[in-house]
Amino acid sequence: MKNLPSIKQLQYLLAVHQHQHFGRAAEACFIGQSTLSSAIQNLEETLGCQLIERENRSIMFTSIGEEVVERARKIIDDTISVKELTKSFLNPLQGHLTIGIIPTVASFIAADLYHLCAKEFPELELVLIEDTSDNLLDKLEKGQVDVALLALPYNTNKFHTHILAQDPFNIVRHKDYQAAEGVVDFNLLPPSSVFLLEREHCLTDHALSACHLSKSECINPFEAASLHTLLSMVERQLGVTFLPQMAINAGILSHKPMVFSAAQDTAYRDIGILWRKTSGRIRDFRLLCDKLKPFFTEKCAR
Repeated sequence: MKNLPSIKQLQYLLAVHQHQHFGRAAEACFIGQSTLSSAIQNLEETLGCQLIERENRSIMFTSIGEEVVERARKIIDDTISVKELTKSFLNPLQGHLTIGIIPTVASFIAADLYHLCAKEFPELELVLIEDTSDNLLDKLEKGQVDVALLALPYNTNKFHTHILAQDPFNIVRHKDYQAAEGVVDFNLLPPSSVFLLEREHCLTDHALSACHLSKSECINPFEAASLHTLLSMVERQLGVTFLPQMAINAGILSHKPMVFSAAQDTAYRDIGILWRKTSGRIRDFRLLCDKLKPFFTEKCAR
């Protein structure tokens, strides 16, 4: 057997690359700096090339060092996947599970999701993280979350994607705001009468696309940071907005002088769950999907 790098050496290399500092990397690995430095030096001797240039207190990865880091990251991911595979086989949905959820979903289901998992998977230690779609995909790729709950369509080609439910859109207005009553083509709404979230929120793109609203003059330049801000504008009869059924079912319009109606039969967003294609916990995630499908179907039901 040829002399090969060890998993531990590759983990140390990744730690140095992440922290760009031997001392901080050693602390993150819970070892002494001399132990870490020796391991990296042995790795370089095994590979027969310099991976890191050291000068005083600064370091810089060589070009081949950067390539080795990329290969090492995949090796570590695959190794973790093997461990996850056996653990999932022996003890389905036990231990730690981190789920990332976008705000326009988490706001309406997070507490109930905790209760569901506590009931169905009592041995599961669930952690929920709320963040934007882009940030969650980045965390998913880096292994900082195990699965992500997103609204689709979205560019998720890197990951396995499973659709859980369709969440229909509704047009929401004050009960006395007559300008939007009976409007079928939303491009005929009054100028600046449609209030939406900031462009960073995927809900805005989904609503515009699903509701076929293409006339920019209809959209108010005001961009809200939350759905509650949108509703405050609508409540003052300044215009209308679009809300997913999930939000309405959760009671976001309770005790407000608002009415809503289905935007269009084809106006909806998909709620999907994503995981890394290399994950060894596919059995776990499929079992989770079996429970989440009816859960989200109920949350999005008209």
